[in-house]
Amino acid sequence: MIEIYPFRADHPRFLDILSRNAAPDPRIVEAVSEIVEDVRAHGDEALFRYMKKFDHADLSGTGPRVPESEIDAALKAISPSFRDALEVACENIRRYHEHQRPRDYSLNGPDGELLERRHWPIASVGVCVPGASAPLSSSLYMNLVPAKVAGVPRPIVISAPRNGHVDPHILAVAGHLGVREVYAISGAQGVAALAYGTESVPKVDKIVGPGNIWVMTAKRIVYGAVGVDSLAGPSEKVVIADPSANPRFVAIDLLSQAEHGTGLEASVAFVTSQAQAEAIRAEVGLLAREYGLVETVKPALDRYGAIFVVDSMETAVEAAGRMAPEHAELIGPQAEALADRLTTCGALFLGEQTPEPVGDYYAGSNHVLPTQGTARFSSGLTVGEFMRSSSRIRYTAAALAKGAPHIAALADAEQMTAHRLAVQLRLPKS
Repeated sequence: MIEIYPFRADHPRFLDILSRNAAPDPRIVEAVSEIVEDVRAHGDEALFRYMKKFDHADLSGTGPRVPESEIDAALKAISPSFRDALEVACENIRRYHEHQRPRDYSLNGPDGELLERRHWPIASVGVCVPGASAPLSSSLYMNLVPAKVAGVPRPIVISAPRNGHVDPHILAVAGHLGVREVYAISGAQGVAALAYGTESVPKVDKIVGPGNIWVMTAKRIVYGAVGVDSLAGPSEKVVIADPSANPRFVAIDLLSQAEHGTGLEASVAFVTSQAQAEAIRAEVGLLAREYGLVETVKPALDRYGAIFVVDSMETAVEAAGRMAPEHAELIGPQAEALADRLTTCGALFLGEQTPEPVGDYYAGSNHVLPTQGTARFSSGLTVGEFMRSSSRIRYTAAALAKGAPHIAALADAEQMTAHRLAVQLRLPKS
């Protein structure tokens, strides 16, 4: 399921992995555009029609909003172990994200002028939570906790119903975090409903959360009418392991990435010996068969799985930096020393006892991360995604008179006569 390659920067397999960020399929863009426009123009009628077509959910009688009694029942019904884990994970995430709150500041000038920066929470946010095939309740608390830390007054959740109901774990997470608005809608039609509003779904100011290619394409289309967090694609992981690393641990980490199930995930290891590469490959096969994972992981490993043998850990770090992966693991005594050299990744996991699921579920950092090489220029989800800011400027007559010649020179360079006059006409006549 996974092959070994001697690493070269121009190796076809490596270049293939680097090129995963392809342009959207025009056929999907066209289909999603039609759905989005239909929901924008026809509201609930179109939304309900698409929910029946794609999710086999008839919302015409009940409407899309989940009754609050169902949220309360789900919260009461969860197992003690899930409740305990949820409470600790949410507290870890809250504690980590509290430090991300932006601070207002003021700067006073010598002539009485004042410059300020002020921050406010976004008024309403819609959180998309995949729920049809695998209910990703962790994605909900990873989005909701930063939104709550930011102070968003109206968070709204949408998730696909299964057998007429949103998954109870998703409802329980919403209930635990005090969210009372949950809608049993999903897909491109759900994104459109949040972006434009319908008779039964409120319009929000920003849409966040993961989804399939239909959801991501819809987010791309509605951007501008509403804010979006990112346009995430299939996930990826790079494991850099020195000879001391346990091959079984490296293998299961590669498998944990491939099991997301789209078949487009990248699972890549860099190691410094052929013997270690062969041991990891053997463990991948053994573990996949032992735990019934073959069918789930094989498509992704066939497409974008690889074990590269490099001449040094430094070469591995440089290659990983070019990939700019969503997740990177550094295993071995050199991990700490090399960590500062691997800066283009969404999240970095250090040491053999820090597998990626620690961050995915529990540690407190966010698992909503840049994918497909976008860590070169973007970052994971933070509290700042749920806030907006603006500047305040207050000048005195003395400050305006002092700056007037400079402003006039800059305006004249751009041939902006009215801009210059807006300053000059305020100056006292000499």
